Amino acid sequence: MPSPNHNQDKFFLWKMVLLPILSLCAYVFDAYYYFYKSHDTSPSVYEGLISTILIVFSYLQFCAPIESRHLRFAYHLLLWALVEIGHLAYLLTFILSENLFSISIFIGWMTIDILFTSALLYCRVYLQLDHHVEVENKHIFHFISRLEVILAISIPIFINQEFSTTTRDNIAFFLLFDFFSEKYEYFNSIWIKSCLYLFVTAVTTSVTAEWLYISLKQHTFEYVTDVSELLAASFCYLFIIIQFFEFHFKPHSSPDIPEQQQITVIGTKPIADRF
Repeated sequence: MPSPNHNQDKFFLWKMVLLPILSLCAYVFDAYYYFYKSHDTSPSVYEGLISTILIVFSYLQFCAPIESRHLRFAYHLLLWALVEIGHLAYLLTFILSENLFSISIFIGWMTIDILFTSALLYCRVYLQLDHHVEVENKHIFHFISRLEVILAISIPIFINQEFSTTTRDNIAFFLLFDFFSEKYEYFNSIWIKSCLYLFVTAVTTSVTAEWLYISLKQHTFEYVTDVSELLAASFCYLFIIIQFFEFHFKPHSSPDIPEQQQITVIGTKPIADRF
């Protein structure tokens, strides 16, 4: 009979599988709601708050505890399909409004998500590499507690009818940088360190430009915000792929994958059953 701790760990592993799906379903909902409201003459006070809260979990798909190669492939393909469906809704909205800049931005998002999913499949399905940046239950609660503070500051932006923003990931990037930086002492190569610094630089630039846009109402800052957010996503994706390769970490000091993560979840076998 499994112990209570065992059950709790298994529940956490199921969360790690389901939360990325939930976050991207929220993104699809917000994207098509935005598409629907773009044809409405009355302004909306809702600006994608649900996906802004949940989108951070979509970036944690790299450590979804799925052992089967076939299920891993199907899982990441499903997440890619969801995010592209959401991007498509925004793209169609801006095509109809003939907003060339935003069209270019979302073509960029669609491109980097294709590249990221391809690299993720190569690492997790073809090479079957293990991730070296481990997500634990305490990190999920940490994300939630930090979101409470950040959203208390950001909610006025979402309900301001004078502005319309499609930035969804800056809050997630702040949480992810805080999480990734905890592992900095284990980093060995200049590549993974540089990637992290470039990531935080792009995020800081995007957030600063967005606040300047709100304060000064100059669209130049809006353009800087969107471009910087896209760059930040690129560096975040690159960091996630880099951390699969052990030589980027100090010998014998990379974060160990807890044995509890090997509990049967989806398409897995307990360690004892593999031999």
